[in-house]
Amino acid sequence: MQLNRSNFLKFLIQSQPGKPAISNGLRAALGLGVPMLIGQLINQRESGLFIGLMAYFVNLANVGGPYQIKAKAMTAATLGMAVSMFVATVVAKVPVLTVVLTFLWGLASGFASMYGNAGANVGLVVGISFISTIAQPGNLEAALMRSLLCLIAGGWAMLLSLVMWPFRPYDPLRIALAGCFSAIANYIQAFLGKVAKPENILEIRKALETARTTLGTARIGKPARSWMDEQLLVLIQDGDRLLGSVIALTELLETHFQHQQYHAVQQLVDDALEQISVILRAIAKAISGKPTSIDLGNLNRIYEALKEQENLQRKAIAGSETDYTTLVALTNLVLMIEKLMKQLQYMAQTAKSLIDRSKMSGRDVDTLLVVEDKQRSLLDLLKENLTLDSAIFRHALRIAVTLAIGVILYSITNLPMGYWVTLTSILVLKPNFGATFQRFFQRVGGTILGAVLAAVIVATITSKPVLDIIIVLTVFCGISLISFNYAYSVIFLSIFVLLIIDIGHPIGWEFAGFRVLNTLIGAGLAFASHYFVLPNRERDRLPTQLATALRESHKYFRDVMAVYQGTKEQDSTIISQRRQTGLAIGNAQASFQGLLREPQMQKGIVEPVMTLLVYMGRFTNAVTVLAVHLEYFRGTVPLPELETFVRQVSLLLQQLADSVQQEVIPPPLPDLEETLQKIQPHLQALRTARIQELAVNQGHTPIRQAVIDYSILDLEIDQIVRRLTTMHSAMVRLVSAK
Repeated sequence: MQLNRSNFLKFLIQSQPGKPAISNGLRAALGLGVPMLIGQLINQRESGLFIGLMAYFVNLANVGGPYQIKAKAMTAATLGMAVSMFVATVVAKVPVLTVVLTFLWGLASGFASMYGNAGANVGLVVGISFISTIAQPGNLEAALMRSLLCLIAGGWAMLLSLVMWPFRPYDPLRIALAGCFSAIANYIQAFLGKVAKPENILEIRKALETARTTLGTARIGKPARSWMDEQLLVLIQDGDRLLGSVIALTELLETHFQHQQYHAVQQLVDDALEQISVILRAIAKAISGKPTSIDLGNLNRIYEALKEQENLQRKAIAGSETDYTTLVALTNLVLMIEKLMKQLQYMAQTAKSLIDRSKMSGRDVDTLLVVEDKQRSLLDLLKENLTLDSAIFRHALRIAVTLAIGVILYSITNLPMGYWVTLTSILVLKPNFGATFQRFFQRVGGTILGAVLAAVIVATITSKPVLDIIIVLTVFCGISLISFNYAYSVIFLSIFVLLIIDIGHPIGWEFAGFRVLNTLIGAGLAFASHYFVLPNRERDRLPTQLATALRESHKYFRDVMAVYQGTKEQDSTIISQRRQTGLAIGNAQASFQGLLREPQMQKGIVEPVMTLLVYMGRFTNAVTVLAVHLEYFRGTVPLPELETFVRQVSLLLQQLADSVQQEVIPPPLPDLEETLQKIQPHLQALRTARIQELAVNQGHTPIRQAVIDYSILDLEIDQIVRRLTTMHSAMVRLVSAK
């Protein structure tokens, strides 16, 4: 798919969700500015600038989250940079060693991503420090001095980030957890505004996983359980369950409450959703430590009004099958809102307890403490990833080869400031081709504009104090924007870099030209490496991701339906499988988004993949409705033909997974409609029998329980068939388009 000029420009300058990281920018500006000021005062300007720069790099390793993670990451970055500078300074005069060690350092930097975002950032700054120093040889004394200054800089950066900044160890987790509930509230508002998207659910799942990871990290190494850990863990588990209930409620409303007969309750339902959103935002405030009031009174009054509508509908039944079907749907709606109210009440109590720190009673959290204290060793991780099947290994090898070629290239050609070739390569090179493609143009465009602006600034401003202020401001802006809009960030950081090159010497258009030239070469090397060094493209990964998502969806469906078939008891594995399915669909969605960034993508596959992902999400939503209803399921004798239906759906999902992975057209659809026609008479017979019971005021009977058990199944299996049919059609189009 070719990008037109307008879309290409948007592609380059698009911002990420969220806001600029003002706090990070301020911390980076202080980390750089204070050593520079001290260096000015003691007439050691270059040393002050060096310490400030190293502190700036150590701060890049501060990825946020728990203090334990930040401290470890920044310590590792400081020690790694000190060692890198020492080794690079000593061996820089030996060409062969320079190339070999650059290759090894690049490999190690790539492998550091095994430890997640923190590891990737540490690997990046250690790699940057090595390739920057390897171009500036020195003697043993210079090596020791650089390492010592690096340790001082690391100490200053950690003092600034971990001590002088407010020390509240639970803040990162509370903020992450509050974000989960705010995201659910946002989804409800989007649903009310009819602008809800599948991506909204993926964002909530991502927020929940972030909270889980943050809690797991905070828990590691603690000698005993803590009350705060338990309360926050309860909220994470409750948030996951609440998400399932909200999905089930919105799915029920979207598929069954669009008809005229529900007009009388529509406003009540909208009001209930609005109140649920308000309560969730209040809970999020309480979790984050802000004073707030959590009131369920309005929601309770709306619930009572819905109960009254249910009673009126029950009284209005006059042997009508249609009226009874309407009553069944309304009853299930009321049950779901009742369940949501209970969940919100529990969560409100827990959230309030975080403010007054009084322990709750009646909540058993012992079974929820499932955070593992054990981590795989570095050796185990290395063994797992020392294979060409590992994306981490391929990316690390790509970095190593690219950096080694860059060193050889600028050494042979004697390029001024040649180390910017390798610096650009390591910054542009990303694990997937789409991200590297985007970074290539953002880096080149930002560098050119930044170089021009820097040359203009130096040509018009001669005051060193003013230039120092501009240096600090560009760092502030560059770091604040780096995760929000990389292209804008590069502009400011390019100005910063050019202003500090050979400080004390005039900087003009010549330096700006070398900066742009080296950036073009380095970005070109990074771009080319994805073509020639173990190519890793989303077009190759997406089939496996889609197949995994389909298989996880099949497991989720199978586990839920096993309870309805009477072959399994309801247990926590269903909730766990729902989470796994959501993560798998999220991974497939992320892979598809990466594919959209790749140049010359096959246009014909976009619509089928989008359809497959959307309807896979809707299929799992329908399964979630059935899963939530299991709370009211009492194990009635399974419906005839239900086993056939489950077997057909399971086979179809397996065939779709095999089809997308093997890139072959799936077999024809099984006759699901015929199976539905065999199930429907049994459900109709139950409804008719129940209507007859209502006519003589019979209350709790086996027929009533059977209707409760299978009413939701009656509503959802038709939706399941429609969505699977659409998925099958999309799969045929997808395979045919390749």
